[in-house]
Amino acid sequence: MMKYKLIVLIIVLPLILTAVDEDAGTTGFSFFKVNYSARAAAMASAYTGLSNDANAVYFNPAGLVQVKTNQAAVTYMSYLDGVDCGSAVYVYSLNDEVTLAAFTKGLTAKEERTLADEFGQYGGTDGTFGISNFVFGLSAAKYLANNLDVGISLKFLQESLDDNTAAAMAFDFGIMHQTTNENLKLGIAVRNVGMQLSYYTDNEYKENLPTTASAGFSYHPIKQLFITLDIYKPMNMDYSGRLGFEYFVHPILALRAGYKSNARDWAAGGDNDAFSGISTGLGFNLQKYKLSLDYAVVSYGDLGFANLFTINYLF
Repeated sequence: MMKYKLIVLIIVLPLILTAVDEDAGTTGFSFFKVNYSARAAAMASAYTGLSNDANAVYFNPAGLVQVKTNQAAVTYMSYLDGVDCGSAVYVYSLNDEVTLAAFTKGLTAKEERTLADEFGQYGGTDGTFGISNFVFGLSAAKYLANNLDVGISLKFLQESLDDNTAAAMAFDFGIMHQTTNENLKLGIAVRNVGMQLSYYTDNEYKENLPTTASAGFSYHPIKQLFITLDIYKPMNMDYSGRLGFEYFVHPILALRAGYKSNARDWAAGGDNDAFSGISTGLGFNLQKYKLSLDYAVVSYGDLGFANLFTINYLF
């Protein structure tokens, strides 16, 4: 029976990747799409088929089954234009078959309030206005068979733009399949499926959630090396590919790199366009102290760079 369930999952879920959003370009609550993990970011977020640490909650919750030790992860991201972001995850391994997690992430930024006259001409500034987002979520993952794990996350988002606030609820669903090749895993995840709960104005203008789907492989040919590949599909945009590498040059030091194929989206015609979509980073595995430290830098061409730091502690 399990064999047939697996066949259905592998056939049906990728079909979601071919869905076309009739309202392309109109999704709101974009903060749902911002995920946090220095390790994953260094590998171009090609993480759907790997997701074997606490930050699996942001990429493929089914991967949590691979986490056999209770752990906590904290990430800070210095994003573009001085936007500060952060996240925290706690994972609890209930037993060999069930893993639970709670997580939160947030974003804050302030900008000058620019004034304009009746002709649209610049009229100076008047203080600042703020932007903030807050997400809280719970995840659960379950081992079903030697070749299949499943996971689900439920998330609540509150987003504020100056004095206006809106809220939404969404869930993520993922599977992790161990293929007949013991070094190759397949992950499939659908994220941000849900509904708006409250609105920015009394007009109750509906914002579509940024639903995304991804299918990814992780290949582990030798102990020191992971190669990851994701096919990524936001429902209101085109497909893109993501390729990542992780290589331990020493038991305590990992080198990482990655590339996103949709780098052209950030092309601005400047000298740094050639670096768009490239990411790299380092990881330090300090087993003696039950710590791992990760750093990543992600290039957006002439738009700038994002820097991420993650601390992971094993209990």
